[in-house]
Amino acid sequence: MIKRIAELPEFDDDPDVPTDRTRVGDLSFSLGRLLRPFLLPLLLGLLLVALDAVAQIAVPSLVRVGVDRGVARGAGGTLLLAAAAAGIVVLIGWGISVAQVRVTGRTGERLLYTLRVKTYAQLQRLGLDYYERELGGRIMTRMTTDVDALSNFLQTGLATAVVSVLTVLGVLVALLAIDAGLALVLVAVLPVLVVATMVFRSKSVPAYTEARERISIVNAYLQENVAGIRVTQAFRRERYNSVEFARRARAFRDSRLRAQRYMAIYFPFVEFLSAVSTGLVLMIGSRQVLAGTLTTGTLIAFVLYIELFFSPVQQMSQAFDGYQQAAVGMSRLRSLMRTPTMTPAASHPLPVRGVRGRIEFDGVSFAYHAGDQEALRGIDLCIDAGETVALVGQTGAGKSTVVKLLARFYDPTSGAVRVDGRDIRDLDLAGYRSRLGLVPQESHLFGVTVRDAVAYGRPDATDAEVEAAARAVGAHDVVARLPLGYLQPIGEHGRNLSAGQRQLLALARAELVDPDILLLDEATASLDLATEESVRLATDALTRQRTTLVVAHRLTTAARADRVVVLDGGRIVEVGAHEELLEAGGHYRRLWDAFVGAVPRSKSVQLERAT
Repeated sequence: MIKRIAELPEFDDDPDVPTDRTRVGDLSFSLGRLLRPFLLPLLLGLLLVALDAVAQIAVPSLVRVGVDRGVARGAGGTLLLAAAAAGIVVLIGWGISVAQVRVTGRTGERLLYTLRVKTYAQLQRLGLDYYERELGGRIMTRMTTDVDALSNFLQTGLATAVVSVLTVLGVLVALLAIDAGLALVLVAVLPVLVVATMVFRSKSVPAYTEARERISIVNAYLQENVAGIRVTQAFRRERYNSVEFARRARAFRDSRLRAQRYMAIYFPFVEFLSAVSTGLVLMIGSRQVLAGTLTTGTLIAFVLYIELFFSPVQQMSQAFDGYQQAAVGMSRLRSLMRTPTMTPAASHPLPVRGVRGRIEFDGVSFAYHAGDQEALRGIDLCIDAGETVALVGQTGAGKSTVVKLLARFYDPTSGAVRVDGRDIRDLDLAGYRSRLGLVPQESHLFGVTVRDAVAYGRPDATDAEVEAAARAVGAHDVVARLPLGYLQPIGEHGRNLSAGQRQLLALARAELVDPDILLLDEATASLDLATEESVRLATDALTRQRTTLVVAHRLTTAARADRVVVLDGGRIVEVGAHEELLEAGGHYRRLWDAFVGAVPRSKSVQLERAT
């Protein structure tokens, strides 16, 4: 069998899901809207499930016929006919089960694919505010545990539940049709079963909800510690973090065990009811058989039907575990999908094919959260196309916030940010951002190799274009010294490279997209003096053709800009060229004196030469 499985051709079936439509935001997301495109295969699956239930219910009736009309009367032909009919029903049921598994399995995989694409697209659509308040582990739980729980239930649990419900109803109808008096024995047990099920649900639902929340906490803590393992080891936090992780894992275990205890009470109780019902039917039915008011075949059929009745009840109870996990997962996915983005697309976005680069902040104020102190207040600033402007100020002055608003990671609380005279909120967001080149202070690289990292913004770039971008920012010589050059593995987020190498690749990544507006968050802060000088020359060449906004922590960077904007407490307090601001003796002069006084004498000479 293993050999034959290995010889099977590779499966390359098309999920037949319109990806573009799946990626669209859906603030009215619900299970019904998710299932709507799969209505026909779902109905086919339910039909097959119903036929499977009918096949199961038909067998005891055929057994009754075989016993009463064949065995009891000595009619061998009738017995063989009933046995043959039962065999045919079993074979048909087997075929139906195979078809049902194939249909529901493929539909479930298509649903899983759709849900993953929709969830990922929503996560890509949400603004920075969502990621600043949500833990990474919680987000990963939604993409993995929650999606898988819903998919598993739709693929297997739902079919099991439907078969069970139809089987229970079918058995009740069959019992009432065969002998209504004897069927009352089973009907008398139903209220006890219903009450027990309601109590089980009332106790288990909170336990499942709590367990799902606690596994999110476990995942979040795990991801945080794996990402910061160097800091953990440097501060000798291994033992403390292990204890903390064990505490969170223990809380998750306790909530799961509580749910399992409820199941351990409920499932045996259902078994007990099944045994009691069978015993009552045998006791009452045997007396009726002896009295001649009930046939032996009918009694055997009744016993088979009772087993057929309680077996689906147990299956429904087991499927309830999957249902609870799926319900909690669906609730959390619904909450995610209905989370509005803080940077919504315009109703009729203006296309962006290129920008000249004139930037205008018109009375811009911004607060990260409603009710918080404003990070920017009344910002009025105009930057001409091709101009290089440096933003300086103390920590928390609002420098990075200006860059975030220009990149439209956030929208202003009041006022407007305009590019080429157009409010960026009216522009096509993807098209607008494609004209930006961003180099953050902490470079975050993607991909497997150096080439992948540089080509991240343009995956279709040729090797020659990637190398040209690296040469333009002075990164080629650094890459050439790596053992495998552009094929050198960079590790997760570039951890196999030094901070300077990562920053050079981030500069090359920005250069490759050929942006019209360049945003530099102190791109040379992590470089040594020699590398900084080569990058400075390359950066100067790049900025001559582009509007550039620089967040300058090193004031030597500000000194080379066309203009310097000094921020303090979220306001612009000074604007002018480097020399003008030094002569003015204001905020910038004090920042410069503090900067120069904080460096060694040898570097002070270099600063004077640089400026």
